[in-house]
Amino acid sequence: MEQKIKNISAIMILKNAENSLITTLNSLENFEEVVILDNGSTDKSLDIAAMYDNVKVYHSEFIGFGPLKNLAASHATNDWVFSIDSDEVPDEQLLNEIKSFDLTKLDNVGLMHRSNEYLGKVISGTDWGNEFVTRLFNRKSTQFTNAEVHETVETDHLKKVNLKGNLLHESYTSIDEIITKMQLYTGLYAKQNCGEKKVSPFMIIIKSIFAFFRSYFLKSGFKFGWRGLLISSYIGIDVFFKYFKLFELNYKNKYYSNKKKVLVDFERLKYPNCGLGQVSINFSNQLAKIQDEAIQWEFLLSSKDRKKYIGNSRDILFRYHDFMTKNGVKSIDSDIDLFHLTHQVTNYKAVNAKKNIYTIHDLNFLNEKGESHSQKTLKKIQEAVDRSDVVTVISEFTKNVVLQNISIPKEKPVKVIYNGVKSPILDSSIRPDMVDESPFFFTIGTIMPKKNFHTLVEMMEHVTSNHKLYIAGNLEKPKYVQQILDLIVEKGLENKIILLGPIKDEEKSYLFKNCEAFLFPSLLEGFGLPIIESMYAKKPTFSSNKTSLPEIGKNHVYYWETFDPKYMAKVLKEGLEDFNKDKENKEKEIFEYASQFTWEKNAEEYHQLYKDLLEL
Repeated sequence: MEQKIKNISAIMILKNAENSLITTLNSLENFEEVVILDNGSTDKSLDIAAMYDNVKVYHSEFIGFGPLKNLAASHATNDWVFSIDSDEVPDEQLLNEIKSFDLTKLDNVGLMHRSNEYLGKVISGTDWGNEFVTRLFNRKSTQFTNAEVHETVETDHLKKVNLKGNLLHESYTSIDEIITKMQLYTGLYAKQNCGEKKVSPFMIIIKSIFAFFRSYFLKSGFKFGWRGLLISSYIGIDVFFKYFKLFELNYKNKYYSNKKKVLVDFERLKYPNCGLGQVSINFSNQLAKIQDEAIQWEFLLSSKDRKKYIGNSRDILFRYHDFMTKNGVKSIDSDIDLFHLTHQVTNYKAVNAKKNIYTIHDLNFLNEKGESHSQKTLKKIQEAVDRSDVVTVISEFTKNVVLQNISIPKEKPVKVIYNGVKSPILDSSIRPDMVDESPFFFTIGTIMPKKNFHTLVEMMEHVTSNHKLYIAGNLEKPKYVQQILDLIVEKGLENKIILLGPIKDEEKSYLFKNCEAFLFPSLLEGFGLPIIESMYAKKPTFSSNKTSLPEIGKNHVYYWETFDPKYMAKVLKEGLEDFNKDKENKEKEIFEYASQFTWEKNAEEYHQLYKDLLEL
């Protein structure tokens, strides 16, 4: 008996494939697990699937091809998955290649040749010929794009391994089927690219003619007789209708839509791991969940690949920066009713929207940069404020700083909308390699002077317990990092204080979950997200009383009023005693307080502000 493939799950999305499914499932009999995600089959497909002991069937409505395939992968028992369509069959050589694939190399993906057939003949010419697809991958390393149609496996920074053999594919069995699928795919393409791509009728004609010419002449479609002519004609017609459907949708949205167009700036998604990048990820995903029949959401991104960070984006239109817009040559807000600029310093121009909201997170540069730089930045901010109808800020502290340094007329609202905060505690936590079993304190933040971490080193010299201190965060300022390291050596605390550098979310979860207390002596914060994260983790939290921190932490935090090392150690000792003598009630109290800071609340407040400005 041939050995089963146990460590790789075959996955498939399915709808009405009774004509090809038996052949496909027979070819997968050596897979111990085949996952089928059905999206509404009405023929005999599900009866056929039930005949196979290795098949597990799940159900979902149609949410787009990319999201469906990712959902199918999530149902697999194994992390390694082989994605196959219901009209494909791997030959024996390809199956052997899959079986012998090195599963220890998580950054490898399997690239395979797909051999397309039409009515019994392999088509190696036209646009169907010499097609290679990535179908074998580890779901923890990558996934399909969230595209509704023409989805692909994301392979950036991954190594493609060419697998021998063929994936036999007979996508169409009749002209009727070609027309039916073309109708579906061209419609999905138009919807997916509405507002993102623009094309003129003249260019549609040129593209369609060239698509036929390329397939029939340049790619030797003429060698395949009537099949080559049919396929090349289909390819040209497909281009014609997908672009005309796109043109029509764009036209209707511009001239026939009664919805108000709200463009929200998420350009900072180009830096997903920084503070503003995380704000953009969380805010955009929450805003995308809000259904409002009177509003057409549009999101501004730095490039198309940033769209992958937004999960629920089916009804969102997108705009992308190009050279002209990101350098301020061309405005990015044409045909927009309301534009929300979500971060304070930009080079691009937004001058056409009927209404404007401008968000300021902080003016920390006034304390960090020189006079010339600060004045130049203040001028940019003042110009954006002058164009805005409403200014929003992330704390009362920031509001006061803005009013002190920016000229804002009394009649122009300055509204505080607090950021949301997600709990740092994950279902899966990983202990960092440099962390041992000793009790410990924890802090996190970019290692730079304003975070004031060196005061914790000086304090730890006077902490009499056997606690260690772990400092996590990007090592952004080498001089300050070296200052801390030198201080650790000077105080003889090499075994007591460890700089972890940047950490994964699972490691951050472990540190928050297991620390005895969270310490945050920062000097400059527009909001102070880490202290809310600490309260989500139900930990005693110690913070400086500077800038926005007392406003955000209120009476749920123990504050350092000075940075004298002995005084800080005393506050820490007494605070821990106070917290632990009524630990259960304190944990409940701080968790309930932290739970007020949600992205749902943040997005809904902005949604209401949009409606107020648009008089909806």
